[in-house]
Amino acid sequence: MAAKKTETTEPTKCECSMYDALPADLTEEQVASGDFEILTTGCTATTKRQFAPGHDAKLKSALIRWGALGLEIRRNEGGVATSASPAKHAARYAFAHMVTAGVKRAEAKAAEKAERAAARAAKKSAPAPEVIKAKVGRVTYQGHMDGDHFVYEVKGKERRTLKFQAA
Repeated sequence: MAAKKTETTEPTKCECSMYDALPADLTEEQVASGDFEILTTGCTATTKRQFAPGHDAKLKSALIRWGALGLEIRRNEGGVATSASPAKHAARYAFAHMVTAGVKRAEAKAAEKAERAAARAAKKSAPAPEVIKAKVGRVTYQGHMDGDHFVYEVKGKERRTLKFQAA
């Protein structure tokens, strides 16, 4: 259920300033020494409404970004910090469905990127095919064998043929 936007007579802190995220790989030493960076929205605005103009979008994008990174997200109110998932924090606002969809989309994009990187690494580690010369028609080309096909390049395009003579 989304909270209603209320107007008060006195300016209060913007709602997005109440959220922050902790790094996912904190050690006990870092917690004890306080030697770590807390990610915030950077908001210092005060407003008579729940959000300063445009800051609902600022909070939404921060929740999506932090959720995609798998960070611990906290809401600080009255000196009490409450940790929850981005979807749970966003549930109090009208943009909750956008946060959930955004986190899923960002996670899928990261998985695709990792998959492409793994494919590139596998391609780099694969042995290069043996370069051979073969005559195709009247011209001799350099290329490699792919099964029964001779594979060569003409004007930047890959060509394949079964009709060739090894040179």
